[in-house]
Amino acid sequence: MEEQAAQNTQSYLEKAVDIAKDVWQMPYVKELILAVAVLLAIAFIILKIRKRFAPIKLFNNSAGVVTVTPRALNELVQSVCYSMGTTNRPSVKIFQRRGRLCMQVAIRLEMGQKLSDVSATLQDELTNACREHLGVEKLGRIDVKIKGFKGVLKKPPHEEPEEKKSEPEEEAEEINEPFSPIQ
Repeated sequence: MEEQAAQNTQSYLEKAVDIAKDVWQMPYVKELILAVAVLLAIAFIILKIRKRFAPIKLFNNSAGVVTVTPRALNELVQSVCYSMGTTNRPSVKIFQRRGRLCMQVAIRLEMGQKLSDVSATLQDELTNACREHLGVEKLGRIDVKIKGFKGVLKKPPHEEPEEKKSEPEEEAEEINEPFSPIQ
């Protein structure tokens, strides 16, 4: 019984290979296969783009579904970061995982800031903002990613030569600044 099933499977495979060889020899088949592959790739890219900009469902209420755009969430995260004193624009990735709103925020730290303090404060502030302003109860992970550091850790010691050049104090000719009072 098993031998006959194996022979049937082998004969079907041989027939499928013969048909594929015959089809491959037909004119314009290669171009058609390439065109189908290109169309599938374009469709995949369009779906990815639409998914990226699709509104995110926050919750249901008695009137209907409440959604928010990723851009609005991005602006909320940026305003929270600016209120904390970050000078650089954070990079934000917003996604849903298992029905929960998740975020990945990438910032640059100023020299002298502690990573643990900044990340804990940022996570707390983002959690509060999402719960207070958006009413999100199903909040997932808020990951903080450090893109780099801004500033100089320590200034190199500036060596001054022993002989100081003395600059004459205001002995040079007076320069009239355009907005200074005329004397």
